[in-house]
Amino acid sequence: MLLAQGRYWNARLQRKTRSVRFEVDGEHLPEELSDLREFRIEIGLERWQRLVRTVYSDRKLLGGVLLDAAHPEELLSRVIATDRLATELQRIVVDATVALVEVEALEIAPAPTEEGS
Repeated sequence: MLLAQGRYWNARLQRKTRSVRFEVDGEHLPEELSDLREFRIEIGLERWQRLVRTVYSDRKLLGGVLLDAAHPEELLSRVIATDRLATELQRIVVDATVALVEVEALEIAPAPTEEGS
C-alpha cells in the first residue's frame, strides 16, 4: 500500500512484515545519482517512534537509526549527504506517519508518565 510519494522517494506499507519500505524513484534522479536507483530502506513499525524522533535531528543520528534498515548499507551515507534526497526523505517520513495513523497501522498515544511526579 502506497503511503507517501515524492519526486525521489516513495513509501509503502508492507503489511506481512509490519514494516515500511522507502525506495528511491530512479526515474527523476539526476545522472550523478543514478547508482542510487536500487537503494531502499525497510524499517519495522516497532522502530517507527525512534525514526520519527530523529528525522529532523542531526543527519548523522538519522543515518545511525537507518543503518540497519538500509540496503545496500554502503550507499546510506551518500543518500544522507545529498540534500535533495535527505530533505525529501524527511518529508516522506512525516507524510508516511500520517498515512500510517489514518490506516490504523500506527497508534498515537500519550507518553507514559512516571508515578509520583
